[in-house]
Amino acid sequence: MRSKSADYYDAIYAANGKDYPAEAKLVHQIIKQQFKAKVKTLLDVGCGTGVHINLLRKHYQVEGLDIDPYMLRVAKKNYPEIRFHQGDMADFNLRRTFDIVICLFSAIGYVKTKARLNKTLKTIANHLNPGGIVLIEPWFSLEQWHSGKIYTTSSAISDTKVFRMSHSRQRGNISIIEFQYLIGTPKGIEHATEILELGLFSKQDYLQAFQKAGLKVSHDPKGLDGRGLYIGHKS
Repeated sequence: MRSKSADYYDAIYAANGKDYPAEAKLVHQIIKQQFKAKVKTLLDVGCGTGVHINLLRKHYQVEGLDIDPYMLRVAKKNYPEIRFHQGDMADFNLRRTFDIVICLFSAIGYVKTKARLNKTLKTIANHLNPGGIVLIEPWFSLEQWHSGKIYTTSSAISDTKVFRMSHSRQRGNISIIEFQYLIGTPKGIEHATEILELGLFSKQDYLQAFQKAGLKVSHDPKGLDGRGLYIGHKS
């Protein structure tokens, strides 16, 4: 299903009220607060369809990385001037380093386990210049997650209308979201299913992962949209 949902991803979240410009502006403000000198290079890990870094590229030389080929297809189509890489955030190697690495919209949850969380932070640290920073927007914790929740949303793109219903459940420390889509076009109505699994990590899990990667870390409980933000510094 990801191949289809990627085409409607941005429209669905815009219908849900996600404000990419406001978030990108806040990311830039945070970066300016963290750095006294001007910084140039930024990597977005788990970049999805590339909306955040397209907004940030007026301030930085940006690149994106995502494991999902369908999301990257949309990103490359929409922003052909940006360099995108396909790779797993836990073990990618771009053979270069950046002043800033960001991982937003709770993409970090897709690593699923604490072992892979630790590995991801080490991989990110290896891609940071000395004095660089990483911003990570967390997924929900075990205490914050609630099974059995049902949400609906709809969006329209040209002559295509999309209705999405989601149901949440849990397996151990893994949150599971099932999406059911109805996609209506002039040719008819199509039904599709998508299931996402994300790890439920505690604040301590995140702090330890940063520390094991050799990064000094602070936590902003509010962050960009209420989910919080972890800010790591490389010496």
